[in-house]
Amino acid sequence: MASSSSSAGMSRHQIVVPGLEASGTVHWNLDPEALYDAAIKRQEGVALATGPFVAITTPHTGRSPKDKFVVQDTASDDIWWGAVNQPMSQEHFDRLDADVRA
Repeated sequence: MASSSSSAGMSRHQIVVPGLEASGTVHWNLDPEALYDAAIKRQEGVALATGPFVAITTPHTGRSPKDKFVVQDTASDDIWWGAVNQPMSQEHFDRLDADVRA
């Protein structure tokens, strides 16, 4: 969706991405001060007195424990397999590795 706003850093152009629709004003290439201000207004974090912005990421922190896979081979005999450490065959790993490197 395009914005009709004339404020600096706001879009006056249609941004078209198949399957996506803007839910509000689209901003891009903002300077650091404008980024800080926008994020603070949305309560996405705080600016420390020493300068850095600290984002609040809760409740979405860390990785999903169900996304950890280990190649099951003789070197992994002592791993506790289960929901956290899920086994993966060497062949499956090789296919994924080839896809990533392609």
